[in-house]
Amino acid sequence: MKTLVEIKNHRFPLKWVNLDSYTESKGSKVEIYLVNDDNFIEGLTLMFYTLFRTIKSDIKLYSPSWWDFCLDTWNVKEDKYDYELKGKSIESKDYLIMLKESAIEIEYSGICICNNWEKFLKITLACITTHKAPYSHVFFDDENDFFFYFHHTGSIGLYYKKQNDVIKKILSIAKHDYDVRESH
Repeated sequence: MKTLVEIKNHRFPLKWVNLDSYTESKGSKVEIYLVNDDNFIEGLTLMFYTLFRTIKSDIKLYSPSWWDFCLDTWNVKEDKYDYELKGKSIESKDYLIMLKESAIEIEYSGICICNNWEKFLKITLACITTHKAPYSHVFFDDENDFFFYFHHTGSIGLYYKKQNDVIKKILSIAKHDYDVRESH
C-alpha cells in the first residue's frame, strides 16, 4: 500500500491562510508543546494521535514541493536538485524512498492523503527533528477549517479560523496533556 496518494488538486483550500507567512493568516494560533521531551519523534507522534485520533482520516497534507522537503536534495553550488539516494542522509533517503514507493511525481506540488500515518510521521518527523528538513508539511482539515505543522522544538503550531466543536475538543485535550501557549 502506498503511504501517500496524490490528489490532483494543487490548490490549498483554506483561503484565510497565508502559506508564505503563517503569522499573517486570518485565524487564531496556539502552540502545543511536549511536556516530556526525551524523544521528540515518539512524543510528537503520540501528540498527533492524542489530538487528532478521531479525525485523522479527514486530515490531508500539502506541500509546495514534495521532493524538495530535505535540504540535501539541493546542490547549492550548482543550484540544482538531485533526488538520487547517493550522498543523502539516512533521513533523506527514507523520505525519498517513501515518495518513490508512493509514486509521487517529481516536482509534485499540492495535496496528498496519507494511508499510513505511522510510517509517514516516523520518516518526516526524523527529517524535521534532525534539521534535515527546514520545515514541516502543512497538515489540514478543510471541513473543520484548521491547519497545523510540526516544529523541531517538539511542538505543533495549530491555526484555526474559529473555535468549532472539533477545535474545542482538540484544545481541551491539548490543555490537559501538553503545554499550550496561545498567540494573539
